[in-house]
Amino acid sequence: MIPPLNIRVLAFFDARFQSSGELWEAGGRVDNWDRILGIHPLRRHHSPLLQPSKALGRYDLADARSVGRVVAVARAAGIGGFVLDCHRHGDRYVTGAECLDAWCDEDFGVAFRWNPYTDGVAGQDEAAQSVTVAALMDAITGFGHVLADGRAVLVVNDPYRLPRPARTVALLREAASTAGIGGLYLVATAAEAKGGLLDAGFDALLDPNPAQWASCKPADLLTGYTFLQAEAGQADGGMFDDTLMTYTQFVNSRMIGRPSRGKVLPRVMPDFANWTEHPQGGGTLLASASATYYRRFLAGCVAYVARHFPEGERLVFIDSWNHWGQRSQIEPTSQFGTVVLDETSNAVRQGGYVARTRVGEPTLSEAVDLETIRALCNRIEGELPITPTKAGD
Repeated sequence: MIPPLNIRVLAFFDARFQSSGELWEAGGRVDNWDRILGIHPLRRHHSPLLQPSKALGRYDLADARSVGRVVAVARAAGIGGFVLDCHRHGDRYVTGAECLDAWCDEDFGVAFRWNPYTDGVAGQDEAAQSVTVAALMDAITGFGHVLADGRAVLVVNDPYRLPRPARTVALLREAASTAGIGGLYLVATAAEAKGGLLDAGFDALLDPNPAQWASCKPADLLTGYTFLQAEAGQADGGMFDDTLMTYTQFVNSRMIGRPSRGKVLPRVMPDFANWTEHPQGGGTLLASASATYYRRFLAGCVAYVARHFPEGERLVFIDSWNHWGQRSQIEPTSQFGTVVLDETSNAVRQGGYVARTRVGEPTLSEAVDLETIRALCNRIEGELPITPTKAGD
């Protein structure tokens, strides 16, 4: 199921769930399922991680049949591609995209996300940055890319932390041309940055994840009474360090006045809790998440990009397909089955319908002869009996 009007729904994807390959070697040859799902909460307000259901199970991306099932389920839900992280390993990058490339075509592809700050690019001189960027291009070349405006999509995380974002953009575009990619559609994960990232050469911005969403205040501010409860051991003191937000408040902060924020692509998640990265407190948690609210959020974003973005640049990002450590996965779980996955499919269908009725018809193509369809509709309408109505009916 592909949304109309050239809208592409992408999902962030962790490709480390495999038992062989370069990415597995770079990760220390560990079982990523055991590494993530073996973590248990230390605080009472931290919800335990969900577990994969038998629908997909603990798949191994080194097995072509397992990859095929994952891609088939994703495509059936309306997902048009996966966004893979570029992992630094020595002087090169690995992505794990080779396991997905055989399943890529015009309707499904791969995009990539680069984390220059965590890779130490900010402290490099221009010559070292050129070497790093060349290694990055070598890692993402030769795959079935998701295209936006005819160019391969590359998400750059936290680019405002770079000392010279414009220079980094220039290096990326030059390296992409040298590598034969043809062009990059650069998306900056920094919707609130005031440093003029679009002026620096990025093509679009992307909503940060909840942990990066600085303007969203905690939903339940702790009072003096709750502090006394924590001191007496009747409340969890870790709540003072965590940022708690209700799901509806978070969604409203993203959607209200969205056109005024400029060219910012939406990022949608069914839930979020990164306590696995902050077991003693200091994480970000969304409270009262609901599959119904998630469906409305995603459907609204699909309709939004159709109305406010030019054709060929209509992207919606879901965070995520399988980030189990953040409770944001849309894969089937043993606790809730396929509820979130089904709502993803419903949202893509609903948002696509709203987009088509409000924005217009799809672009003319050889596969869809709209003139013939119009003529057929006119002929059918002409053959229908017309029943006169009385005045006032």
